[in-house]
Amino acid sequence: MHSFAHLTQKLLNLAIDFGAVAVFAFLAKLEFDKQAELDERVEERIERKKEQKKIAKNMQAREKELQNLKLAVRVSADGTSQEASVKELQVGARQHMIIVAGPRKACRDALVGANLLKMDFSMSNILVVPYEVGAEQVRPGGFGERPAYETQPYVARAAGEGWEEYIEAEMADAVEQNGEKAREEGIAIVVSNLGKVIRRGVGTVPWRQMLQQLD
Repeated sequence: MHSFAHLTQKLLNLAIDFGAVAVFAFLAKLEFDKQAELDERVEERIERKKEQKKIAKNMQAREKELQNLKLAVRVSADGTSQEASVKELQVGARQHMIIVAGPRKACRDALVGANLLKMDFSMSNILVVPYEVGAEQVRPGGFGERPAYETQPYVARAAGEGWEEYIEAEMADAVEQNGEKAREEGIAIVVSNLGKVIRRGVGTVPWRQMLQQLD
């Protein structure tokens, strides 16, 4: 009887030991899984950081490309325009600029919003450059019969070669960071008269805030 009880106790102890091993194994696996998840998150953050650095580097390179692109700037009340490079306008006329790119609706809404502050624009050195993605751009001398909000003196038009590639690269980065909504809502690129892009955004342009910031 004593031996049976002793054997039972030994088996019980053995079962407890096996149970402990199972618990330890479970905890070890749990810890391993947590560590693996942590390592994966760290790896994702590193990859995101690398991607962000790559995007930032590309954006800096495009600042230089932008300097050589040309704009048609309205120079008279009858709609006559004159071409000049972005660099010439920045260095010679100290012009800041806000480029708005996207579908027709996004550009129209942005210009209508800017038109509400046209008196403020008239006293500033800021050009608004709309670029309708997927549409043929208006060439110099083509301000013509267009809505008033599109023919204000502060509205300039993309002219010459290179704009399509520049805008598509900017849009691609915007999509990478904000998703496909960037193509639908449009993007805004704020460029100081020193040639530096000081802000990029998606969607509605906060015109009053932009005017205050650039002033």
